[in-house]
Amino acid sequence: MNPRSRRTSFASLLLLALLVPILAACGGSTPQTTATTAAPTTAASAATTAPAAEATAAPTEASAATEAPAATEASAATEAPAATEAATEAPAATEASAGGGDVSPAGNILRVNFGTEPDTIDPQKASFVNEIEFIMLNYLPLMTFNTDLKPVPGAAESFQESADGLTFTFKLRPNMKYSDGEPLTAKNFEYGWKRLCDPNTAGDYASIAYAVVGCQDYFEAFSTGGLTTTDEAKLQALRDKVGVKALDDNTFEIKLLEPAPYFLNVAALWVGAPTRQDLVESGGDNWWSDPANYIGNGPFQLKEWEHQSRVRFERNDNYALESNKPKFEAIEAAMINDSTVSFEAYKSGELDIAGIAPEDLATVDADPELKAQKFEGPGSCTFYLGFSVKVPPFDKKEVRQAFSMAIDRDAYIRDVLKGAGLKTLSFIPKGYPGYDPNEKRLDFDPAGAKKLLQTAGVDLSKEIKLTYSSSPRNKTRYEYFAAMLQNNLGVKITLDPVDPTVYTSLFKEGATTPPMFILGWCADYPDPQDWLSLVFHTDGVTAGRVGWSNKDFDALVEKADKLKLDDPERPKLYEQAQQLLVAEAPVAFMYNDVTRSLFKPWVKGMKLTPLDYFPGIFSLSTIEIVTQ
Repeated sequence: MNPRSRRTSFASLLLLALLVPILAACGGSTPQTTATTAAPTTAASAATTAPAAEATAAPTEASAATEAPAATEASAATEAPAATEAATEAPAATEASAGGGDVSPAGNILRVNFGTEPDTIDPQKASFVNEIEFIMLNYLPLMTFNTDLKPVPGAAESFQESADGLTFTFKLRPNMKYSDGEPLTAKNFEYGWKRLCDPNTAGDYASIAYAVVGCQDYFEAFSTGGLTTTDEAKLQALRDKVGVKALDDNTFEIKLLEPAPYFLNVAALWVGAPTRQDLVESGGDNWWSDPANYIGNGPFQLKEWEHQSRVRFERNDNYALESNKPKFEAIEAAMINDSTVSFEAYKSGELDIAGIAPEDLATVDADPELKAQKFEGPGSCTFYLGFSVKVPPFDKKEVRQAFSMAIDRDAYIRDVLKGAGLKTLSFIPKGYPGYDPNEKRLDFDPAGAKKLLQTAGVDLSKEIKLTYSSSPRNKTRYEYFAAMLQNNLGVKITLDPVDPTVYTSLFKEGATTPPMFILGWCADYPDPQDWLSLVFHTDGVTAGRVGWSNKDFDALVEKADKLKLDDPERPKLYEQAQQLLVAEAPVAFMYNDVTRSLFKPWVKGMKLTPLDYFPGIFSLSTIEIVTQ
């Protein structure tokens, strides 16, 4: 299997709080700030900011990566430390409701901020958080998650796994309907899954289904199969071989190439949402942009969309999952990509939920009313500095290593994030299976970083571009970050601000990946396969974009992916893979997120998990909006 992917979390609020796009997790946004951020503590006074460049077109070349110090060659770092007990448990749901007896001024409606306009909300194409929250409000996949983050039946009423682990058979809930009243059958799921594997769809998450018989061959028909759109008969033959099939109206079967014990998690993701063939084919490439076309089977239905301004979802009376039916009538979502404006909207009573940007934390803590409405919880995301590994100077291992060692993570978390982050030198966050508490390589060492650059023979007179999602607050943050790199490495960094929507689109294709950037990855589900195999396997969501490939890493995760979840060898293989990943350093891991958000006291009963596509989406039935 050759996976590649993205993901989500309670990241819909994180977008505005941390201002870094999040894959599959990922979506982008960028709030405003005044220049109050302290300069890096190691920076020289002569260079406190990097030059702010005008927004430019994305570079045409792709690749990105970071590497480990010369002293830790990949071959010397294949053994991982033993797994800790704490790393085997998924994060638990947390009550987020604030106290108080206030009444919602908007009635039985939840008002939120979606931030940046999504690039797409096509279920078979999407890969960023701000895309996926639309999808998962509007659609219900075969499976879903409970608040313990376990996969449970969604549109399926039940499922069976064959003894050899190669066939999953799903029984659908009887008499299901789309939000417009049209019948929903297993044929709709067959269409959605085959569309995911369709090379014409070219979805970011197709490789998550490469375990399905025939999916990879079909999806790669153009890239490696030598076919073109005119080879209709051959394409149809490949489509017919994809191992998904409606056995009857209420029975849907998925056949796998090899055992994939994690696959029920995949069946809970947006990628297999039952998109309607008639609406997709009649609506053109952007069929999803018109609410009249965006008909699903989820808890809500998209009713109004004033692009770049506001969105309205209304409760879907045909929603089949009785145990999680929402009590509130609608969701009103603003589209504000400036956290200053979002914060003011919350304070004035226009929003019921808002993320807390680091710059606003002191204001919140100084106000007794706001402080009583503050919620802090664990996140599910890892943020990293990425490099195009095929583009000089990042085609040299020592350069990527040096940039990682030039990052003072503690200072960045303290000065810029105001504590809303946890330092990390590896990929999988604390609390998730596969977390490595012993990784210490590539930590802050400016002297060692400069030596590595000298070893690499880098021409320090050439400017290096750092591309970011543009906003006033991001400008200040990236000036801080660029100054840190300049001062600690002696290089010249040019800032390249890009429109937030354009920024996320740069990472849809490897050819447009910028030379240097910051992105985040959040968990789709609590399993190392979702982090290591999907993201850094050759052609994985990040590996493919940055141009990184390692056969030893691929072999380790491929072997682990096939083992049963309780096989003691499985975590050891993933740990070895993560050790190798750090040693090769295709990116420089920086920090894990910490969720800080505000909830109005009239929002009751919301249980949050780090995987929430939308706040409280796995506990919709318990959420109440106090109206009287």
